[in-house]
Amino acid sequence: MASTPGSSGVSADRSSSAFERTAASWCSRAFFAASPVYPILDAGVFGDRDPGPALLALGTAGIRVVQLRGKGLGAGAFASWVSAGVRVAAASGVRVVVNDRADVALLTGADGVHLGQDDLSARAVRRLLGRPAVIGISTHTRAEVELARREPADYLAVGPVFDTATKADSAPVVSLAGVREARELYRGPLVAIGGISRTRIRSVLAAGADAAAVISAVSGASPREIGDRARALLAAAGHRPGAG
Repeated sequence: MASTPGSSGVSADRSSSAFERTAASWCSRAFFAASPVYPILDAGVFGDRDPGPALLALGTAGIRVVQLRGKGLGAGAFASWVSAGVRVAAASGVRVVVNDRADVALLTGADGVHLGQDDLSARAVRRLLGRPAVIGISTHTRAEVELARREPADYLAVGPVFDTATKADSAPVVSLAGVREARELYRGPLVAIGGISRTRIRSVLAAGADAAAVISAVSGASPREIGDRARALLAAAGHRPGAG
């Protein structure tokens, strides 16, 4: 993982206090270990289709948390799309995290929000959503991990681990070495993202990630195909049905 100016180099021994103060009861390393695949469903792919059937299929496959992303949608359209997913997810045991938009997470009753480096700060979002909401933060460098672990966030994401075609403005690849470095710095739940496939997921988990966030690897033309791909990823990760 690349270092950037301002990296403090503070040891991991002081890194977990913010996490321990704010973590929601369901967001833990054990939670991700029980289902180490974290799908991201993109509204740009789904268009006007209801995401509910895909969320139901993912829950049936053994997925426990899904992120909904809609970077190309206005707030109203995205909120409507997320609301449709939240209604189904609540009944299927799947937690829903909203990408970027804390306002949409609040309006729809989603379980949390995932923040990028250019979004509202985790402290501001915590004031908006309160303690029960889960907050994740994307990181791409050592310095960003060191800063993010002091925020009131419940998990960190690191990447891109490999080259990815799903984000045109993605940061430089951090590789498995970047995952290992982030694991040394941060004790809370760590999610790796970027170019992770069935053939790569085991190596990412072995490097220290608790889960792998995936987009292309679970994309499909139908809810059944999405569920089948998620099931195959869980199997490749070494997940046993019913574990956890």
